[in-house]
Amino acid sequence: MSKTSSSELAQVEKLLKIAFDNHATELRLSGGVPPMLRIGEQLRQLKIQPVSAEAVAGLIRAIMPDSADPKNFSFTCSHGPIDASVVDVSGTEVLVLKRGSSSAASEDDGGALELDLQDDGDDSGSGVKPGAAAEEFAMPEEAGGTIMIDKLLTAAVKGGVSDIHITKGLPPVFRQDGGMKPQKTKVLTADDTNSLMKSITPERCQAELAELGGTDFGFAFGDMARFRVSVFKQRGSIAMVLRQIPNKMLTPEQLGVPDVCQRLVTRPRGLFLVTGPTGSGKSTTLASLINMLNEKFDHHIITIEDPIEFYHYSKMSTVNQREVGTDVTSFAEALKRALRQDPDVILVGELRDLETIEAAISAAETGHVVFGTLHTSSAQGTVNRIIDAFPTNQQEQIRTQLSTTIIGVVSQALLKKIGGGRVAAYEILVVTPAIGNLIRENKTFRINSAIQTGTKLGMQLLDDHLFRLWKEKKVAEDEVLYKAQQPDDLIKRINDAKKGIFENEEEIARRAQREMNSR
Repeated sequence: MSKTSSSELAQVEKLLKIAFDNHATELRLSGGVPPMLRIGEQLRQLKIQPVSAEAVAGLIRAIMPDSADPKNFSFTCSHGPIDASVVDVSGTEVLVLKRGSSSAASEDDGGALELDLQDDGDDSGSGVKPGAAAEEFAMPEEAGGTIMIDKLLTAAVKGGVSDIHITKGLPPVFRQDGGMKPQKTKVLTADDTNSLMKSITPERCQAELAELGGTDFGFAFGDMARFRVSVFKQRGSIAMVLRQIPNKMLTPEQLGVPDVCQRLVTRPRGLFLVTGPTGSGKSTTLASLINMLNEKFDHHIITIEDPIEFYHYSKMSTVNQREVGTDVTSFAEALKRALRQDPDVILVGELRDLETIEAAISAAETGHVVFGTLHTSSAQGTVNRIIDAFPTNQQEQIRTQLSTTIIGVVSQALLKKIGGGRVAAYEILVVTPAIGNLIRENKTFRINSAIQTGTKLGMQLLDDHLFRLWKEKKVAEDEVLYKAQQPDDLIKRINDAKKGIFENEEEIARRAQREMNSR
């Protein structure tokens, strides 16, 4: 190569990196227009300033070896061998660059996305004269939001991403194994976030967004996955969070759900609650238990969700799924109607208000198994949250109803595993007659001690499960302490274990019994 300018070569290498990061097969440079990439069958403009004809000529001089044929030459840069050609289109030089045929496959960092590209389809000022001989040198077709969101969702599914965050002023951010990972692509503008929103949001949800400032819905991304989407306004622009719902239904055993949960949900009646903070895997746990019932029992199962997340297809059971806002106006209305639809099992996506909680308890009392979720972090806290949702003058009655209808509570947390991935920790409350008495007599403060004395029935405190996960070297110490209910007690137990001092289950149960008796 002769007459090589380091600054011009660096500019070429920068553009080639963008091209290869976006999986382009070709980079085209022409005077008067921004650089163009060929991705699939489309030509797409980069969102950068147009390149001048003088700059293109300078780049050609910098990379083309002496005495080379302009129509077919090659050069080597930091990306490896590059094949190049200069095409004259009605007096305009177009420089076409491709990865060299002898080069190894491009590095795939999984992060660069198509969002670096123009989506306005503006042809103006192209510099390619009308009537150009080669039709293949036409300007890019319009690239809509659907193309961009497809690339984003594909990357998320392949990368095992749980959530995608779309916000103005940031690149797309993936939540992966619990951590937030900004992607190596452009910073999103308000137009970008609005375009992405419109590409997937139903019209009724767009109307709700305009009226209320937020909306939620679910949609299927082909056969690859489903996504639950929350769209909202922030600082006057559109933002979105898309949660991936895998198409593959995992069994309770694969998820690590304790066996006692499967025994509880096969009872003929009662209220079974799965609780935990947002993102703790409540929906996944419930879906696996519903699927287990669907495969093993001839029930009528009704789910009430906002939006529908996991799709359940009738197997041994008959399954009907109702979406709030589409099939029915509210959870409470759907629950009231469900009692007239001959159900055996009712799943309520969220016990979010007094009317829904009251309807769920009534349904459990009248001989149905009712699944529900709450955003509480402990079994004891779950019972208190339900009681406290009612006016003071109704709480004594609700304690009595709850003591006879609630059959179990699972509170869970999701933790980062050592070596990658995540694992759930569970707190299990099995409501025995003795625990029912504690609820009825307003002695819920004793529930934690009762859980410790009930280990033979499958009960466990969250902190006990966290300790086992640390002891088995599945989760790091700082992670279990972050999720602990009583971190001071857990760190003392961990420090004792490091010294070889352990308490067995019988000692813990005896101590818990003494604490209960002293209260």
